Amino acid sequence: GLMDLSTCKDMDREVVDNGDQEGFKGEQDIHFELLLSRIRGLLLLMKLGYEDEWGLDELFLDARKALMTALRQRSEGMFVEMEPAGQMQRLDGAWIEYYRLLSESMEEDEESRTEYRMKCGKIAIRMLVEDEYVIGESALLALDALLDFVKDENVRGELVDGTINCSELKDQLEGYRGHVEETLALQYASDDMNAREAFRQCNLGDFNMETF
Repeated sequence: GLMDLSTCKDMDREVVDNGDQEGFKGEQDIHFELLLSRIRGLLLLMKLGYEDEWGLDELFLDARKALMTALRQRSEGMFVEMEPAGQMQRLDGAWIEYYRLLSESMEEDEESRTEYRMKCGKIAIRMLVEDEYVIGESALLALDALLDFVKDENVRGELVDGTINCSELKDQLEGYRGHVEETLALQYASDDMNAREAFRQCNLGDFNMETF
């Protein structure tokens, strides 16, 4: 599997370096979707316990670069079905997942765990405060990041004002998360109660199941 990943990476580089000479003109939207797909696949491997052999940081930077280039060039393909803010939220959601996985792997390194949780919190706050609309799946990830943030005393002590009741804040965030989750479940599963509950449990992380 790692050999296949290495081969994919080499082929990606070859396309970037020699694509124009061979008549391949890569569009930014295609490149962005490719990078996002790679990122999600590698995140899944990390969730299964594998180490990041590819270098996800590099992929995230390349994906952000592709998105910013498309914005400057006003690329039509990337923003036909989703506005720039939505595309950024898709990338930010994956970034939150990545930093949360890294924080969970730092059980014995409290300083690094706190650093990653702070990064998650900052990304989540940017999305929820600056953007008028938020994609449901990205909103769930952002709220999970903020819940980690509020529960971690080291992180909380850095940025949360002492006048804020963290217990009430936690309850509010959990309420918002439940509302978003319920809305998504209704959207995907309609009136099918079994499918709706399956979707809800998947988001809680108890088991994996696809809702058809």
